Amino acid sequence: MAVQTVRMLGDIPAAEQDSGRGGKVIDLSETNVVPFPLRVRLRPTPNKVSASPNPSGYEFTDGELAALCRWFSAMKYAFPGTEGVMVVSHNHGYSAVGLYHPARGVPNCLVAKHDVGGAVRFFWSTETDPPRPIDDIREITDAHIRAIEPPRDEEGWLDPTGWMGVYAARTIATELQVV
Repeated sequence: MAVQTVRMLGDIPAAEQDSGRGGKVIDLSETNVVPFPLRVRLRPTPNKVSASPNPSGYEFTDGELAALCRWFSAMKYAFPGTEGVMVVSHNHGYSAVGLYHPARGVPNCLVAKHDVGGAVRFFWSTETDPPRPIDDIREITDAHIRAIEPPRDEEGWLDPTGWMGVYAARTIATELQVV
């Protein structure tokens, strides 16, 4: 029985390596090879721009925005200095609202609405926990508001002006995508 010596490709000097090995790839779109330099590709724009305030299923509805306003306000009441951020990504099919406190770190949480395979799903996460699915954002917003127990008179704690600042400053992913 003859002993075979096996050499790893990394052990073979470059001059001795057969660069002709392997199959020839003609269509790179079926591989994980990314051509360089990266090209900017424009995503197609919809033919009709919807006049609806909720043109896609993953964007928050008016009712959900109202619940998020109450949640944001209650969290600000409980944790003065709380700030909010909103992101809408048309490229990835989601909307999200995060609440955080820049100095204390509490609260640090996120509610998201995501189109997953044509079905809308809601998710909730905190800084230390992975996102978990929830049935509706009110599952989180209402529970927090009940736990905080703000005064019945909403004028003392409801902050629609602050919420509108979060909404107005939201980041909306553009149609321009670097691939």
